[in-house]
Amino acid sequence: MATVSVFVDDYPTRTVVVRPPANVSSTCIVYTAQRAAGVAPGAAPARSSVVLQPAETIDFGRLRLLVPRPVFGSLGAVTVGTDVFIVLAVEAEKVGAVEGQPILRVTRAACFSLLSNKYDKVNTDPGPTNTSGVFADDQAAVVHPCQLLIKLLSSGSFYFSPSFDLTRSLDERIASAASAAAAAAAATTTATTTQATTTTDAAHPSLLDSLDFDFVWNRELIRHLLQIREQELTPQARLDFDRGGHLLPVIQGFVGLETVTAGSSAWQMGIISRLSCNRAGTRFNARGINDDGHVSNFVETEFLISNNAFRASFLQIRGSVPVFWEQTGIQVSHKITLSRGPESTQHAAQKHFEELVRQYSAVQVVNLLGQSPASGEYGLSEAYRSAVMSLTPEIKNAVTYSTFDFNAIIKRDSYERLEELIDINEAALGNFGYLVYDEQSKQPVFRQTGVMRTNCLDCLDRTNVVQTQVLRPFAKRMLDLHMGRFSLRLSAYDQELWSNAFNGLWADNGDWLSRIYAGTGALKSSYTRKGKQTVFGFLDDAAKSVNRFYVSNFQDKGRQEAIDMLFDANQTTTSLIQRNPAYELAEKQLETRMSEFAKTSQARILLGTYNLNGKLPNGESLDSWLFSSQTGSPELIILGVQELIELTPGQYISSDTNLLRLQWEAEFLSAINKRLGSRYVVLRSLHLVALGLFAFVRSDVTQYVRKVETSTGLGGMAANKGGIGISLCFHDTTMAFVTAHFAAGTNAVEERNRDYHTISNGLRFRGRTLYDHDMIFWFGDFNYRINVSNEELREQMEFGAIFGGFNEGPVTFEPTYKYDNGSMAYDTSEKARVPSWTDRVLFKGRHIQQLDYGRGEQLMSDHRPVRAVFVAQVNEINFKAREAIRRELLNQLFTSGAAAVAQQAAATKVAPPLPKRNPVAMTGPRPLPTAAPTPAAPAAAVVPSAATGTLIDLADDSAASHGDPASTNPFLPSDPYLWSNPSGPLPPPSSDTTKWWDVQRVVQAQMQAQMPGAAGAPAGIAERSLLDM
Repeated sequence: MATVSVFVDDYPTRTVVVRPPANVSSTCIVYTAQRAAGVAPGAAPARSSVVLQPAETIDFGRLRLLVPRPVFGSLGAVTVGTDVFIVLAVEAEKVGAVEGQPILRVTRAACFSLLSNKYDKVNTDPGPTNTSGVFADDQAAVVHPCQLLIKLLSSGSFYFSPSFDLTRSLDERIASAASAAAAAAAATTTATTTQATTTTDAAHPSLLDSLDFDFVWNRELIRHLLQIREQELTPQARLDFDRGGHLLPVIQGFVGLETVTAGSSAWQMGIISRLSCNRAGTRFNARGINDDGHVSNFVETEFLISNNAFRASFLQIRGSVPVFWEQTGIQVSHKITLSRGPESTQHAAQKHFEELVRQYSAVQVVNLLGQSPASGEYGLSEAYRSAVMSLTPEIKNAVTYSTFDFNAIIKRDSYERLEELIDINEAALGNFGYLVYDEQSKQPVFRQTGVMRTNCLDCLDRTNVVQTQVLRPFAKRMLDLHMGRFSLRLSAYDQELWSNAFNGLWADNGDWLSRIYAGTGALKSSYTRKGKQTVFGFLDDAAKSVNRFYVSNFQDKGRQEAIDMLFDANQTTTSLIQRNPAYELAEKQLETRMSEFAKTSQARILLGTYNLNGKLPNGESLDSWLFSSQTGSPELIILGVQELIELTPGQYISSDTNLLRLQWEAEFLSAINKRLGSRYVVLRSLHLVALGLFAFVRSDVTQYVRKVETSTGLGGMAANKGGIGISLCFHDTTMAFVTAHFAAGTNAVEERNRDYHTISNGLRFRGRTLYDHDMIFWFGDFNYRINVSNEELREQMEFGAIFGGFNEGPVTFEPTYKYDNGSMAYDTSEKARVPSWTDRVLFKGRHIQQLDYGRGEQLMSDHRPVRAVFVAQVNEINFKAREAIRRELLNQLFTSGAAAVAQQAAATKVAPPLPKRNPVAMTGPRPLPTAAPTPAAPAAAVVPSAATGTLIDLADDSAASHGDPASTNPFLPSDPYLWSNPSGPLPPPSSDTTKWWDVQRVVQAQMQAQMPGAAGAPAGIAERSLLDM
């Protein structure tokens, strides 16, 4: 039942309050728009702050309902463009209950701006609008920026529970509860009475403390709130907040529950499928593995049977083939591309199976792909087998690999041959067993000691059938064992009910997982549901296949954009701020301790660009281009080529550019490995018609190169011009490499400038833009010529028209264009083009040193190739150590209280003048401020009270009209509870444009103290500046 109320106040700036039921919890979530200092009075706020605040300190008489009816809770906050939105679960339906706790499915989500009321009506009236009337055009023109996200969250595939952890299996919940109980029991023996109360709570950990964030799809949206909850709330206040249930972690997948009977007793049968969000994406946008070992469409499916006496669970997993592969372009046939070789794949596959073995102890791989060399899936299947065979011995011993060519064996309808698959894996599955938990003894009777990992190409249709069939004997074994314990026998009627419930759950599970990943229900679902394939089933599969083709090729872009919104941590970080300056101070102190969790090293990078003029490899040596005295043994070699084919219509139609790319890839790799002492492997190569980009990595550093993504966002540019890019992390430094071919023509300067901006704005690397990287390198045929006054590229850069902030080494080589093919002579044709430096390399970023900038003397093209060698400083960060230090700093700041935080913040900065404030309501007596401490005595702590608080009326506050950020929150920032600091309140937050210490308040106070009759003034002023800001 929806019980959470959402309030709003739009004056002086927007404030949104999420309030739980008053009889359950008193802690509200409060968002307040923040306007930068010095802006015009009517200017829109740029960011929103968030705090957790007790309801008794808020005057709800000043607020109005944002949503007319109660909602189920908040899914967090998300940034879209320049706006920040709160995401609400407006409608949900109850699926059932597990262990007595309700499970609900989100059926309608809504997003409301935290900065303005522009989209309020769009949310409250989602149906067709009345186009008649004066304001019809304005209404029709409003398009909600979050419409894709709203559609995704309202699709029916997201689930939550206010009191049950959907992210963990029964086995994990049992283990977690046992560990917590043991820790609480051990602590209680030596704890005081107060501590004993705390340890009793620890024996029953909160839902928000036990989440597995691999399956929490709104983890980025709730991250700030969870941090505030952990750092700013006492254990008792934390429990009060958690009881409210107004912050909802959600999973995506499927939850199905059925109640079945056996004699006079009722049993529950259910499925919980949890889709991992570590490599989230739709069918053709997320394939294979990433460098962290996460695979796309990874689903943990748990089958449950329970009654009052026991609970049983059986786990299976599915996931994409754990190698780097993709399918690009319009997919009619399944053309599979292995995007990396085995050497640069193995580190990721190793991480994947290490995690599976850690989580499940043992893994039985069942690969359903085609095994015949004639199959289009054969290459992918062989890459999978090779990756498993190359695992380290300790992991390989826990992984068993098996194959079952589903399409070749089952063919059209020979489903009885699935028994062969059961026979192949019977021994392993028998050893794994399943979990049984006895409710009377509160102990597990059996444990599952391994898991079966099933895959096909999409991990949908064939996988659904196999997982269902594998489970049948286990489900029967579970029933037979436990029916015997209760001396029960199933009648023929009961058996039919059980069979129908089992088949229905698994068919629904397959359909929903298929809708999430591919946009349609699962194929072969009629067999899963009815135990046989019918004519209607074949027709249904045909219709789904057509629909799947359309959805995957033409609608998945929007769904992928919505998914990317959920996981864009960078935007949420910059647009949603935590009011407490302790977080900012901790980040600043963290920078000074970087040596404790990070180390720097150097990476040598060789870049090369070559316009091939449509020529094929002819045996000409590439040494003069790629190697110089400064080349050394670079960790990365990135080469870009233009004009893989001649730029003629006939060549566009007849040329196999993919084959040309592979030929040049082999040519480059051979030249590199022949000359350099180290061994290099292909990291990634791609092409866009006539453009090619080739990335090679030294084999001993492949494990340090992660998050490799490519992009060809060209905004509809012609295929013979444009740009392609590759993004990667070397250790933890982000780099982007872009090769481009700009418009030709002596006078086409503006066209070339437009090409640069089109490519720059069009490149996207899974939510990251080109300029989100630490280091950026451009190289290619930019086609800028020499004019009368200057060299065009340098001229346009000086004008600020292109390549803002980029650098280029000294050009000491001769012009690279245009030569007669096969000669050292510049253009002798009738056009007699002026020799120009069209082929260039530019770079941007800190700690980059250019060692070499020169050209090669290859003769086959009308261009000469160009190389550049760089040494870049890269950072290697131990994120676990970094997080531990950050938590340590925050704990110190919050333990020391507001006074210590303010003193640290003001050590090198000064405080602002006091704004005018007019208290209008009080819920209790306000504590008097403590006297400022002398240097020799510690400050007296101010004990916070949940019953104290003052609402500030800003109607006559002159500071509000000047955009003072300290006055834009209608809730009194000096309330000690607001910050939950035992020593009192903290100053307001700072931002890039607003810093509370900029005004020379302390300096003025010191000057006043030196004036006659001003004794003691500085202490009083300093005290008020901390308490009243």
